[in-house]
Amino acid sequence: MASVVIKINGMSCQHCVASVGKAITGVGGIKKVDISIGSAYVEYDESMTKLEQIEAAIEKEGYKVIK
Repeated sequence: MASVVIKINGMSCQHCVASVGKAITGVGGIKKVDISIGSAYVEYDESMTKLEQIEAAIEKEGYKVIK
């Protein structure tokens, strides 16, 4: 099990929080998600998914992952 805080640019409202949450939970292996405007705390199973897949799902929704 791995955990990470992902910084996200472009979020400004609760709709953004909901969109990012839906994108992240759509990735396999996600165990826990806690999202606020500007960031997401994610716990995931590394044997089922990689951080890059989670970041790609966020960016597919139109938000920018800050590295």
